[in-house]
Amino acid sequence: MKFDKCELSDILNHFGLTFQEVTNFHDTSHGPNDERLSHILDDRYVLKINSPHAMWESRLQEISRLIGRYRSIGVYCPELIPTTDGTLSCNWKSEDKEYICFVEEFAKYPLCEMDDGIDRKQVVEHLGILAARYSGIDLSETKSMWSIIDLAPLDTDLDEKQENTNLLVKALRDAGYPVLAEKVNHFNNALRSKIMAVFSELPRCVFQGDLNNSNILHDQMHFAGLIDFNLSGTDVNINVFLNETQWFPEEDEFEQMTVSEIAEKIDKEQQALLSVIFRHYTLNEAERYAFPCYKGIIDLFQYPNVCMMIQLLKEDTHRGKCMELIQTLVNRISL
Repeated sequence: MKFDKCELSDILNHFGLTFQEVTNFHDTSHGPNDERLSHILDDRYVLKINSPHAMWESRLQEISRLIGRYRSIGVYCPELIPTTDGTLSCNWKSEDKEYICFVEEFAKYPLCEMDDGIDRKQVVEHLGILAARYSGIDLSETKSMWSIIDLAPLDTDLDEKQENTNLLVKALRDAGYPVLAEKVNHFNNALRSKIMAVFSELPRCVFQGDLNNSNILHDQMHFAGLIDFNLSGTDVNINVFLNETQWFPEEDEFEQMTVSEIAEKIDKEQQALLSVIFRHYTLNEAERYAFPCYKGIIDLFQYPNVCMMIQLLKEDTHRGKCMELIQTLVNRISL
C-alpha cells in the first residue's frame, strides 16, 4: 500500500522534516500482515513504514549504534534520523492497521546490483577492521543471520545451517544413499561438538551480516558503503569471515570442472578473500581450533549449495559427481 502525500507529510512531521514529492517507492512486504514500505522523498530521505513486528525502537537503536561503528572505520552507511522527541521511530495507524515508521538518509552513493562489479576483496576487507576494533563491545542481543548454534531472528528451533544439513541428509536418503547420508550427518554433528568445546571463547562482533550486491554502495565501482541492516546482529567473527568469503560453483561450473578442481577453487577463492581480512585481524587460539570446523559446515551446508546439490542428486547425469563432491568435502576434514 502506497501512502498518499498528505499522510506522508503528517508522519514526517514527527521527524521535523518536510518534502515536495515521492521520487520512488519500494514494497518489500512479506504479506498483508508483514508490510515493509519504503517511500523515497525528494531523493533526500527514505521513510520506511513497517508492520510493528518487522521493526521496533530498541532494534533501531541497535542498528543506529552499529551504523556509527561502520562510519567510524570509513564505511559509509545512511544514518537514521531521530524524531523531534529523540526516538528513532514513531507509531502510526492507518485504515485500522498499526505501523512503525522511521527515516534514514537517502544514500549518497548508488547500489552495485551487478554480479561482476566491485572487487569482492574491497567489500570484505572492512570485516577485519571492524572485528579488530569492536569485538566484544556493545554486542546486540539480536544474532546475525549467519549464526551457527545461536539462533537468528528468523530461526525457530534450529539454526539455518542445521536445517540445511537436514535437507541434504534427507535428499541423500531419498536418492538411495543412506550410508553417505549418515556420514554427512555425523560430519555435521562432530564439527558442531568441536565448536561447542570452545564456543564461549570465540570473539564476537556485531556485523551488517548480508554483503550481497543489492546492499553494497559503490563510488565508480569502488566499494563505498552499505545499506540494509535488517539482518545485522552479533556473531562469531570467524563464522562471518567464512560465510562472506565462501565460493561454490554454479551449475555450469560444476559441469565443466572436475571435483578436485572444484574443491581446490573453493579453498583458493576463499583464501584470496580471507587474506585481506587477516591484514587487520589476528586469530586467537580458540579461533584457530574452530576455524576448520566452521569452514567444513559452511562449505557443505550453505543454503544455495544445498539447494543445488539436492537438484543434482535428482539427475542421473550429475548424481555420481555430486556424491563425489560431497564425499570430498567431508573427507578432507579430520574428525
